[in-house]
Amino acid sequence: MSEKPRANDPCWCGSQKKYKKCHWNRELAQPVPFEAMAEALRKGSAHRTCLHPSAAQGVCDKIVSAHTIQRSTVLQRLVDRKNHVRTFYPPELDASKGGLRLHQIGWREASTFTGFCSKHDNLVFKPLEAVEFGGSFEQCFLVAYRALCHEIYQKSGLLRADPVLRSLVDRGVPIEAQRGIQEMWATMEAGTRKGLADFQKLKAAMDEHLIGGRYSGWSRAIVNFRGDLCIASTGAVSPNRDFKNQQLQVLHDVEEKVQELPFGIVATREGGAAVFFWRSGDAAPEAFVESLLRRDASRLPGLIVQFMFAYVENTYFSGDWWWSLPEMHRTHLESLAAISVPYYVDFAYSYAKYVPWEVTSIVRDAV
Repeated sequence: MSEKPRANDPCWCGSQKKYKKCHWNRELAQPVPFEAMAEALRKGSAHRTCLHPSAAQGVCDKIVSAHTIQRSTVLQRLVDRKNHVRTFYPPELDASKGGLRLHQIGWREASTFTGFCSKHDNLVFKPLEAVEFGGSFEQCFLVAYRALCHEIYQKSGLLRADPVLRSLVDRGVPIEAQRGIQEMWATMEAGTRKGLADFQKLKAAMDEHLIGGRYSGWSRAIVNFRGDLCIASTGAVSPNRDFKNQQLQVLHDVEEKVQELPFGIVATREGGAAVFFWRSGDAAPEAFVESLLRRDASRLPGLIVQFMFAYVENTYFSGDWWWSLPEMHRTHLESLAAISVPYYVDFAYSYAKYVPWEVTSIVRDAV
């Protein structure tokens, strides 16, 4: 280990604070419980903004809790008698059972984020909220756009909370271990910044099409199904392996352009639909979707459910459905939800169906 810094030297961790104001005697500090870290993350990441490309002061003064998952048509189908839905987000340990805590949350608060003003939230998503989903390119585009904006909001929040979290994560830890923790944290921060930059590039492209009302240059896949809509999710992922575990792209190289795949579950008259949307010509998301659609239709619902639990934290489901599952199925899905970074963890998809969905049609095309 290098020589210990003097009190007024810059701290070795890169915080740009003086050593005496940062890591001085941190090994003697009281360790911070996981719950306190989670609360610090929640408070530090919260912010209010409008992500519409035409956002401006005086226009976007009323920031609202916008839903990322349709409220009246989707979330309302998942509620119990007390109007609660279930989720594993945010991830918290449940010491009583040795796994993740299963949260119950009011359906009006579920899946919300303060990422749009009331004007733009209503204006942009009206074709998705006020009209029955028919699978038009405009509707698929809006499912993807909302998922992408939520991911940008989340990553921006993580970076806002990062200085506070880095000041807490290694309290009470031996000096030698502090450096390893801070190096790991710096790597995670760099990954978050790279991911945010990639998502923002995609959003810039989508902003142009949103304003122009044109959707050329995009591809979509819609898996329509009949059955009880007992789980819903939306997010944007960067698939690096397909369903056969074949590598599709490299995510840890800062020089490589990462290709994203927005996704969302929507309600239909018969049940629902899983919507995948990506830039035409992006090989990784296209190969990921094709590897899914090549599977037997009877397996698609179970694979999509496992994909949601593994890759998308913004996932909500019915308590009645959850407790109706065999224990081994609940254990498997919870283990997927517990994976913090699924892109670098080997896990196997099971053959179980999990949901009472019957695939009725698949749409796969580009414009």
